[in-house]
Amino acid sequence: MDSPDQSAPPSRIGTEIDGPGPVYFDSVVTDNLLEAFMELAAEVWTIRDRQAVLETVLAAKGIDAAALIEAHRPPPAEIATRKAMREAFVARLLAGF
Repeated sequence: MDSPDQSAPPSRIGTEIDGPGPVYFDSVVTDNLLEAFMELAAEVWTIRDRQAVLETVLAAKGIDAAALIEAHRPPPAEIATRKAMREAFVARLLAGF
């Protein structure tokens, strides 16, 4: 028995991938974008919260992390490493396009 062509586009663009999700707008695509945006916003908040906790914990030990971060001037090797990490992140992010 032949399996369906997995590379073919869905019969209706914008249908839910894994079943119906929450409905906020008339377009499932807009709903999916809103859901992705909210997931990213939650992740940003988690990172900001953890950074605040880390700075508080370090301050209790006499380390002003915020001032150290602002004063930090990365050497060329660190700049290159971070650039490579950023480019890899963007490549993963855009891999599906």
